[in-house]
Amino acid sequence: MVAEEPQHARFFVRAGKRVSSTVIIPAALSMAVTGALLIMTTNRSMREIWLGTAILLYIIALGLSLFVQRPAFDKIIELTATPPGPGGPDPQVPVLAARARRVGYILGLLVLVIVALMVFKPGA
Repeated sequence: MVAEEPQHARFFVRAGKRVSSTVIIPAALSMAVTGALLIMTTNRSMREIWLGTAILLYIIALGLSLFVQRPAFDKIIELTATPPGPGGPDPQVPVLAARARRVGYILGLLVLVIVALMVFKPGA
């Protein structure tokens, strides 16, 4: 979307960051609490391969989101704070946008694998 309408990049990234900050990150963090409570109350063990793998993937996804995706959004917002000069936008913007897009794909894949592990419980 941003590639087709670069003049709206700042709005799009700011909106995405806002949704991430107010909905996605709090929901993801609450899953750690509810997941821990479920493990304690259902006689599940962290030694079960599917559960340990899902938890590890969850930690990786959370780390990517907090330490790669958010800083990329912050930098794009910073770089697009002023209108581009005659040379066009800062050359870092497309690089950061591509990184954010790749990380977004990875996060989506991680979520799908985690859901599959939680639904099918291979080896349980």
